[in-house]
Amino acid sequence: MAQVVHDVLNPGCVGRVLEELRGVFGGVTWRRLGGLLSGGLLCRLLWSQYGILLKRRLPYWSMGWPILGHTPGILSMTIEGWADKFMQGKPPAVLTNYLFTNTVIVSYQLYSQHIQSMELDGKLGSAFPPSLSKLLGKNSVLTLPGGKGHQHHKRLRTKLLHSLAPKPCLEVLPEMSIEVRKMLDKLAEDTARNGFASFEASGSHLAAKVSTLQITAGLSKDLQARVEDLVDTVVSGIFSVPVNLGRFSAFGRAMAARRDLQGIVTQLLKRPILDKRNILADLAKVTESGEAFTTEEILDTIFTLLLAGKFTTSDALPNLFVNLSQQPDWAAKVAQESLEFTSIESDSAALRVVLESLRIVPPVGAYRRVDKEKAIDLGEHGQIPAGCQFAVFLKTELASMGDGFDPGRWTSDVVKSHGWLAFGGHQPHSCIGRSLALLELQLFARILCREYDFKALDPERIAKASNPINKCYRDGLRVTVTRKARP
Repeated sequence: MAQVVHDVLNPGCVGRVLEELRGVFGGVTWRRLGGLLSGGLLCRLLWSQYGILLKRRLPYWSMGWPILGHTPGILSMTIEGWADKFMQGKPPAVLTNYLFTNTVIVSYQLYSQHIQSMELDGKLGSAFPPSLSKLLGKNSVLTLPGGKGHQHHKRLRTKLLHSLAPKPCLEVLPEMSIEVRKMLDKLAEDTARNGFASFEASGSHLAAKVSTLQITAGLSKDLQARVEDLVDTVVSGIFSVPVNLGRFSAFGRAMAARRDLQGIVTQLLKRPILDKRNILADLAKVTESGEAFTTEEILDTIFTLLLAGKFTTSDALPNLFVNLSQQPDWAAKVAQESLEFTSIESDSAALRVVLESLRIVPPVGAYRRVDKEKAIDLGEHGQIPAGCQFAVFLKTELASMGDGFDPGRWTSDVVKSHGWLAFGGHQPHSCIGRSLALLELQLFARILCREYDFKALDPERIAKASNPINKCYRDGLRVTVTRKARP
């Protein structure tokens, strides 16, 4: 071995190698070498997009522009707007390329027929952007493989569903009522001062506040505010390029905020007594719903709850406000309902209005999965190649229920079949915070309709670069809000 190393490092040997390289590349200039490298990179990018077309029994395909795919359409219309337009007149399975990834878009009906059983059997994995996966953590119930045979996911999800059941959610109802009124009073003050108020920013703040209630229960106001600010910073890095440049990149700032949140949660776990409404206390001990979470599992779970809670309702609140403003008859029915809740999911005017608002604009209109080992057979519509991501578009199924805004469609039978599609439907990764979200939205609707006069001013949903998933309202949704005179 020593002799081999000596021969390789011998100056004469090195010189001969250099001479041979000059012979091979003697006519290559730096410009030509750069061209060769650029050409190689271009070929690799094109192959990553079009190489899949050599697979057998592919679904109908539309790959878009070379390299870019349909990404330009998403940037100009959001995923929501682009998908609505793109899938018109197409079969229920379409192979395409967007956000620089080959993806098969699948209708919910086709998913139910050919894929759902595989997901329940634990054969599929989640497919999240790298930045989101890193921010959520390896123990997140959203990123862990779920379904039959995946005990880690089952253990975490079972205990979480117990901690986030209707009864624990109802325990924070008084604090939630205070936050809703505080938000609406602020909008009323802005209306009195400026003639209008901007709803979207206030709605996003309320969503962040409510999502932290069961985590920050019993904490000081300053610490609660600190947690909310850190959550906003983390959210800003979810769809960024996963390059950590510290405070000089959105992802770097998000990771720094995550570390700060981790420090806060770690200190909370060391407290001998936590407020009984704080779910950290439940997760950190053995209960009838399961064994205690490890510190790392608690940290990743908290990040998941904070982010998922904020996303679920921050878009839903503006849409709910607009629908109530445009449907005075339903607003009047909601105003007759009590602010006390004995059940979160029992039939009511508020629940029907909420479900209809979520039907028209679901917070997350699709979710992505992948089978890394086997192709997925779609019957007459071909097959999804092994390792190729697919996206189940729920919004198309919800839109097929009918045109217009009609909360009356939500009978008990319809709720059983379609009521929870906006929360992911029946699959191992469906929304674990459904009870909290439904309580927040119904409470908001009832307080708004009972105690305030309100109006949405020329609401128009448009695409914004800050939200690549759903459209936002122009000018942050201008509204007027005034308190009703007390009798």
